[in-house]
Amino acid sequence: MALLGESGTEPLVDVKQTPAYRAALAAVIILGILIVIALGALVFGFVVRSGGHKQATAAIEAFVPPRGATLVSMGASDDRLILRLRTGTSEEVDIVDTSSGHLVARLKFDALGR
Repeated sequence: MALLGESGTEPLVDVKQTPAYRAALAAVIILGILIVIALGALVFGFVVRSGGHKQATAAIEAFVPPRGATLVSMGASDDRLILRLRTGTSEEVDIVDTSSGHLVARLKFDALGR
């Protein structure tokens, strides 16, 4: 005896065996995996951003100006500190990274108009 559908003429089909059901199940599984990966990336990004700050005092101690230099002017741009220094016979511009405290560039100008 065969099982028949509502109309009584077609055979009864198991819904879980249809291609549409399998496609929907695959879509749900894939989207669930993508949500878990996205949440993991979000937590990872938050941990990296919140844990990467250094103390300002350690950054300041890393840069040492030349001996006998006098500070003429100082400015800041983004994460850079720009120092204009004068020594006995020259002037220079030092650019320091504020996050690490290391010298990025030194522009030296000799002979102060002499």
